[in-house]
Amino acid sequence: MARETVATYSDVLESVRAFNKYLEQSKRLGEQIRFFQSWYYVPELDAVGPSKFIRYKDMTAFEYVRNHSELDGRVAEPVLNKWFNRLEENSAEAIWVRQRVDRLLGYYGKTVNSGSRFSAPRGWGINSQVKLSQTTNVQAANNIDVLNPVVEALWQAFLGLSPEDQKALAESINNRNY
Repeated sequence: MARETVATYSDVLESVRAFNKYLEQSKRLGEQIRFFQSWYYVPELDAVGPSKFIRYKDMTAFEYVRNHSELDGRVAEPVLNKWFNRLEENSAEAIWVRQRVDRLLGYYGKTVNSGSRFSAPRGWGINSQVKLSQTTNVQAANNIDVLNPVVEALWQAFLGLSPEDQKALAESINNRNY
């Protein structure tokens, strides 16, 4: 199967956007998600996508599910390496991206593959201004500077609470005398 690969970073953004849209719509694509090993983070969308899907321009869920065994994931990374660097394992940036992948996979009852690798755009770092897209019942700022992976871990723990517990915790924090 000969498919056109992404030619620009804008194409990559569109592919990541399409992957996340199709994932919500396709049960079969959701079943495949646990097999993806090479994940790419795009801060402009605060989203991730797997190399085997996002390297192709105008890929659809139907085409991926039908042809995934014919797609060679090994050739995806040289295409995407024009714009991305692989993140050092256990670096703050890799932890950040893995958390996004964990969150996405968790929606489908899946976990990150033990051989997974994570990449982000060249020049991107954890100290960059990052938008958190998750909303809760407690009003939070739309733009949060995350300077420490511990802050992200606490935020993720907060998001895992029930709405009632989020509200109770927020009230408790607001009522403390410092």
